[in-house]
Amino acid sequence: MKLFARILSVLLIFAAFATADTTQVATDSLSTTKKHAVWIKLEGDVEPSMYDFCARAIDDALKENPDYIIFEINTFGGRLDAAFDLVDTIMAVKGPETIALVKKKAISAGSLIALACKKLYMLEATTIGDCAPIVQGGDGTPQIVGEKIQSPLRAKFRNLAQRNGYPELLSSAFVTPELEVLELTAKLDKGKKTERDTVLIIEGEKYAVLDSTAKAFWGAPKILVKEGELLTMTDKEAEELGFSKGTFKDRGEFETKLAIESRSEVETTLGEDIASAIAAISGILLILGFGALYIEFKTPGFGLFGIIGIILIGIVFLGQFAPQLDGYIPAILLVAGVVLFLVEIFVMPGTFLFGIGGIVCMILALALSFEPSEMPEYVPETIETTFDATPWLLGLLYMLCCAGIALVFPIAASKYLIPLLPEGWTPMLKTDLETAASPTEAVQEISVGDEGLAKTFLRPVGQALISGKLFDVQTHGEIIEANTRVQVTAIQEGHIWVSVANKEIDG
Repeated sequence: MKLFARILSVLLIFAAFATADTTQVATDSLSTTKKHAVWIKLEGDVEPSMYDFCARAIDDALKENPDYIIFEINTFGGRLDAAFDLVDTIMAVKGPETIALVKKKAISAGSLIALACKKLYMLEATTIGDCAPIVQGGDGTPQIVGEKIQSPLRAKFRNLAQRNGYPELLSSAFVTPELEVLELTAKLDKGKKTERDTVLIIEGEKYAVLDSTAKAFWGAPKILVKEGELLTMTDKEAEELGFSKGTFKDRGEFETKLAIESRSEVETTLGEDIASAIAAISGILLILGFGALYIEFKTPGFGLFGIIGIILIGIVFLGQFAPQLDGYIPAILLVAGVVLFLVEIFVMPGTFLFGIGGIVCMILALALSFEPSEMPEYVPETIETTFDATPWLLGLLYMLCCAGIALVFPIAASKYLIPLLPEGWTPMLKTDLETAASPTEAVQEISVGDEGLAKTFLRPVGQALISGKLFDVQTHGEIIEANTRVQVTAIQEGHIWVSVANKEIDG
């Protein structure tokens, strides 16, 4: 009986080992389970447009139920309010593991966004850090803002460090130039073959108040962050200090390490690209817009500079709504082109600027309305050994037909539709050439110095009543309101040049 009990116990032990091995195999199999990842690129300046894209991209990514949402970061930073919105959005993600991969640099607000992710990885020769908020000083040099801004930013870094397991004190060194951070190392179990090191990260001020015994125990400190500097790390330093979980040569090696088998990437929409482009030059547009309005304010009437100023400033503010208007951009461009054409015809004829702008808007609307993926019958997906040019010729013929229709329609409209408009509403001349008089002969009836009355706005071309007859006149660039007394300054090759006379009359 005892022998049977011993045999049974041995069998139970073997069964336990077998179960443990099976469990280990299952665990190993689980650790190598292939994962699905969604990539979101955050490149360029941190602006509200980047936040809008990131919020939409996260929403689209969650629909795929991925294992990872990977933010590929490459930025020098930007607006602090947009960075805070981005951080809050990333921290609110539930389910997938959020990962930051620094592609080239994550400076300033970029480092804040990187630490918002649960894990941080970096490619080789990349940098992260330096998040002190700065403003432009009176002499044009950048200056770090005061404690009122630094304090909540420091708290945000501490919150991210506590939440995602990053070094808390070093995280504060991203923001605080007055903070000196030291690394203290003490070796224990001396005299044995193996020695265990005890490492302590401490502020410089706290180390300075240690007594001599404690300083002798810890030895000479290693300066991690000097006073007066901000923490900025290379990929290797970030890994050594406990921020980065690993450094990789390229994206492929990174995906292999994380066992990523399937992947997708959220692309920016046309509206988001437009919003980002406008944000990049918004300062220039505002300067030019207000400059044009100032020139308009200093000149009589309302003309070209006023329209240009309103358009430039409108582009800046309407650019914030470009992501929401993504599907309507071709229609908006088409309407803008028609409006510019009408301005050229009825409001400011002869300037050509609005006409050219209208043509450009219409061409862009036509180009954006075409989607190559929707024309598979014209564009072959693959090129076989024997090249068949027929699909390409059909596609070219289709585009030429569209261009021909676009060219014929305005010509036909100008010939048959516009002349049907009532007198005063059509820009076309209705006078029969057989009864038309030579403008050169009529001009001979007036001379330099004659005065008349501007019957229309002269911008710079218009009409004026001189010697009882209506003439086409033009100024030397100035804009003259209607019902203003003008004087002939020159007559050259049938052209009458005028300027404002000494007195105005009410008409």
